[in-house]
Amino acid sequence: MLAVLVTLAMVAAGCTRSDDETETGAQETTAPEGGGGEPDGGGAGSFGDLEDVCGPGDATGDTAQGVTSDSIQVGTISDPGFVGRQGLNQELFDATEVFTTWCNEAGGINGREIEVVERDAKITEYKQRITEACQEDFMLVGGGGVFDDTGQEERLGCLLPEIPAYQVSSAARGADLAVRPLPTALDELPIATFQYIEQRFPDSTGDVGFLTGNVPSTVVVDAQNQEAVESLGWDITYEAQYNAIGEASWTPFAQAMQSDGVRGLVYTGEPENFAKLLQAFDDISYELDWAVVGGNALDATFIEVGGASIRNVFMLASVVPPFLAEENPATQQYLDLFEEHLPEGKSEALLGYNSFSAWLLFATAVKACGSEVTRACVFEEASGITDWTGGGLHAATDPSSGKGPRCAMVVEASPDGFAVPDDFETTDGLFRCADDSVVTLEGDYGEGVTLEDVGKSIDELE
Repeated sequence: MLAVLVTLAMVAAGCTRSDDETETGAQETTAPEGGGGEPDGGGAGSFGDLEDVCGPGDATGDTAQGVTSDSIQVGTISDPGFVGRQGLNQELFDATEVFTTWCNEAGGINGREIEVVERDAKITEYKQRITEACQEDFMLVGGGGVFDDTGQEERLGCLLPEIPAYQVSSAARGADLAVRPLPTALDELPIATFQYIEQRFPDSTGDVGFLTGNVPSTVVVDAQNQEAVESLGWDITYEAQYNAIGEASWTPFAQAMQSDGVRGLVYTGEPENFAKLLQAFDDISYELDWAVVGGNALDATFIEVGGASIRNVFMLASVVPPFLAEENPATQQYLDLFEEHLPEGKSEALLGYNSFSAWLLFATAVKACGSEVTRACVFEEASGITDWTGGGLHAATDPSSGKGPRCAMVVEASPDGFAVPDDFETTDGLFRCADDSVVTLEGDYGEGVTLEDVGKSIDELE
């Protein structure tokens, strides 16, 4: 799932809220590699197999910017105010609200309540939101911005750590002072979906098309995917880019692929646009053998828009999706918390699960710091975690290394919703775990902004 997750493809519609401040609601854990399992119990602040991650305590002191004896102010960035798609990535704010409401009701973190500032970047204002957060927030947690390359120098310049839900650009994906609960490395890519396609549609990998939005970040992911399939011996017969904001008509793309005899398509972009492309294929009576999309398409909105046009569409998931909640207690708890605290929120959009995992990682690190909650302590605790599942929300990752998970599942979309294909073979619980399902990339896909780039050092973090 993960390399594609961090593209513009990871966005979907929702409803907006203001970016005014809103008040809403530790230890390293080891979980089975495949995730899931029965929760260990615990108090009101336990989630999945994370016991008492939130709860009362006697923490005191104004120990850092945004930290008082009573509260911790944290910023969350998203893009729901984007005029071209109102509600873009609203699920990041929704998951943040659910987590912080739940955590605060349990007693906060060591007794300090979380105060969230929702910072709406509206796509084009990411740098401005970073500049504001630099002046006010303790850290950034649970968010992400489509144009996150525009604010990395500013963030590092003010020594503002973050634990993001997702990242898009190379500048952000490799940047310093960030701990990623679901890492997406620049030098490797999970290929379990492509391996599945080879098994199920072996005669179609000689006529493969690639389509992505005309945004530098998605172009990078598209290039990574192309290198990956070429390493498998596939032949690419079509490449194109579309207007990331949307096209007046998707028929020309469908016709061009029909002309080139494309049988399978790898699409990197926003899922609603892809749904419209599938409808364009139906309009010209041309049917692909298969399509591979980003895990961001694992969203009920994609099914609603695409309807009967969705056939043989596959994606990779390392998060246990909501349709498997009965088999995974952490997923069910996540849905239950939404039902309790934000029943109209976007509980079935993939990025929300990423955001919730980021918040759990943050709370785990803050709890370990006790009263002395400083950026240096929280960053050190978070970046030292080597085995992380978000309490069982997703496959095991190693936030300390920046490497993505070695376990994932293939999910198939249809007009009826989502399901794991019957012929997908698992090795660990709900997932297939295999080192050969991740390939090392040889291409140059950029690099992250470093502290040294802005004249700073980790020793200056306080």
